[in-house]
Amino acid sequence: MWNRLGVPARRLSADETRELLPQLNVSDVRFASFCQRDGYADPSSLLRGYLTCARAAGARVVEGARVDGIDVENGSVKRVRLGDQAVICEHVVDAAGAWAGEVAALAGVAIPITPHRRTIFVTEAFDGLPERFPMVIDFATGFYFHRESGGVLMGMPPVEEVDGFREDVDWDVLPRVVERALYRVPVLERARIKTGWAGLYEDTPDAHPIVGPVGEPRGFLAACGFSGHGVMHAPAIGSLVSEVVTGARPSVELALLALDRFGKGTAVREHNVI
Repeated sequence: MWNRLGVPARRLSADETRELLPQLNVSDVRFASFCQRDGYADPSSLLRGYLTCARAAGARVVEGARVDGIDVENGSVKRVRLGDQAVICEHVVDAAGAWAGEVAALAGVAIPITPHRRTIFVTEAFDGLPERFPMVIDFATGFYFHRESGGVLMGMPPVEEVDGFREDVDWDVLPRVVERALYRVPVLERARIKTGWAGLYEDTPDAHPIVGPVGEPRGFLAACGFSGHGVMHAPAIGSLVSEVVTGARPSVELALLALDRFGKGTAVREHNVI
């Protein structure tokens, strides 16, 4: 599929994988995939970049304001309430991440999104790894790591998902992360954990996003439920949602990501979530 779509990714043997990062244990690796154009970004800086460009284009950005209500009249969204303020509108885009279900409920829409905590850990700086190397994901376990602030950022999924808006660090997952880290990258035994922090995945029943109009009320659109992929998908989703809002034909078919897929039994199967 990648080749068909023109993605410059290639399949690597274990030896070719070791050439990218000699410190990597590839004794049990059958093959790897690698794309030279892939990368990773700081989400906070990326968000600020979006906000700067939006403001320059004339958008009004209100930060720190809680949505208290969404008024619906004659089957269409009419206004969004922020405390004692009301924003008159014809469209509402629910891009509230892990809180998207709560926001949708204000408009009488049931969106199946469950918040799940993910914890990552960052090591102190240490010798033994190149200054730059590709982000690595071990798909057998979900363990991943990349460079961060002079050290290494790493994480992996918990054994069991715990529903809820918990953003405290799950230190119980650290031994599993360290065990896998030392196996896959033995040189990490030289590192010490500097810090950890947690955030929320916004999981849907099939781990795929919900994008586009929800049916009723008219004017209410979803752009949520990305199950950890939101930053990567954001540029394309923003363009698609803007096409829907302006009445243009979406450049990508959105039916597979529609909210009603869950009621129709046409959910999209996801093979791996890290």
